Amino acid sequence: MILAGRTGSGKTAIIRYLQHSAEHSVAIDPFDMALSYVSNSDILSFLHSIGADLDLLFQVLWKHVLCIEFIRLRFQVHDEIQSKKIFATFFERFSPDQRRRKSLQYLRDWESKFWITMDQNIKEITDKYVGKLKTELGADLPAIKAGGQAEGEISSDRKSEIISRTKNIINPEQLAELAGVIDILAEDLASDDRMLKYFVVLDKLDERWVDDSIRFRLVRALIESLRAFRRIQNLKILVALRSDILERVIQETADLGFQREKYEDYFIRLKWKKAELKELVQKRIRLLFKRRYTTDDISFEDLFTKKIGGQEPFDYLIERTLMRPRDIISFINLCIGRADGNYEVTPRFVTEAEREYSRIRREAIENEWQSAFPSISKLFRFLTARTTTFTVGELLEDPKLDELAFEIGSDPKMERDPLFIYACDAFGNKNANSNRIFLEHLLAVLYRVGSIGIKLRPDERFIYSHNDQPIVSPEILVADVRVRVHPMLHQTLNVRR
Repeated sequence: MILAGRTGSGKTAIIRYLQHSAEHSVAIDPFDMALSYVSNSDILSFLHSIGADLDLLFQVLWKHVLCIEFIRLRFQVHDEIQSKKIFATFFERFSPDQRRRKSLQYLRDWESKFWITMDQNIKEITDKYVGKLKTELGADLPAIKAGGQAEGEISSDRKSEIISRTKNIINPEQLAELAGVIDILAEDLASDDRMLKYFVVLDKLDERWVDDSIRFRLVRALIESLRAFRRIQNLKILVALRSDILERVIQETADLGFQREKYEDYFIRLKWKKAELKELVQKRIRLLFKRRYTTDDISFEDLFTKKIGGQEPFDYLIERTLMRPRDIISFINLCIGRADGNYEVTPRFVTEAEREYSRIRREAIENEWQSAFPSISKLFRFLTARTTTFTVGELLEDPKLDELAFEIGSDPKMERDPLFIYACDAFGNKNANSNRIFLEHLLAVLYRVGSIGIKLRPDERFIYSHNDQPIVSPEILVADVRVRVHPMLHQTLNVRR
């Protein structure tokens, strides 16, 4: 249900293709959900700041939105009259079942509103809960409205009491009604002889559709909410999620017990094979030259005729990518641009294009992972001007490691970075053990973002996060493990062969 991959791996392209090819599909735009209305609420912002768990409220919002969109898609609800007609059918069919009473009441409460805009639905649900919270927290409202200063003045016991009272309003019972609605929809479709397929797709979660203070918790609540919809067999919800956003979700919601392994079954991880990327390149080159130059079929081999550094041209280019369409397309476009009208792209043109390509790839990785790992640019400087391969033990003896630990650990802006605590320990204690732990964790980050490969044993090959396991445990990065800077970064990091 979650299409996971790095930027440029084709997530949005797949969703667009699905929208155009599926007979029954609808896209949810997070910008249309008015979730900033949630983050702008004084009461909800205060509760979030003191550690109250708003996850159940966020799940209510997501499940409500997903139910709305599916009902609109399934029954073609476009106006209030249609809406009431559809729900009258539900009431007639399911009202004899006492177990459905609360869920039917939920539908009755919303039957005239399922056709209104999504942001209005979000505001209504939020206002409903805020109204209940105002009643429950009446005596504390002046302090809450005073903002951050008042938050600091409230004692720990008082905060605990407020959090406890909040649970009376936002609790699992609120989700039971929606769970029943999902059961009703699942049962209704199960009796549908047509067995039509319905798709609800969601993209743009990596953009600024809501304030960062709650964005990652909202994404976490979305992932939690998806499980309930598996009961509707004819419905496929597909969410595009960038790898670095998932990493940040895990960091930001660790206190809620979010575990990566628990959700692995929900993820489709995008991976491209070399042959698939070669086919993609051939199609693009053929189309490009037909449009601009000739009606003849031009192939990759017609342009790149000579070996580069002893390697076949495509092998050389693909080795300097993270096996994603965007990488190889960008590199080849730069090579053709450098050739500037020449029919043949020589090794000299490729080498010249690689300087620009390598710089672009470094900046792209920094931009992609800056949110999850704020120290990423400092880690790249640590890799600069090294040889292509080295051991973990050699890095441990490098004086630059102490400088890096101080640079990260003394910068308050790095406090959100997972490396911060290890850096503080390394430059604070100044012993070999703390330095080693810091180095292991920073190498694990560099591996995670795709900038290095590692070779655990002499008889094994180098492994990379984009081809092999996406994450490695820092503890396995012992002194004799070999590290290799990814070839795409050689030029920009001034790596020596």
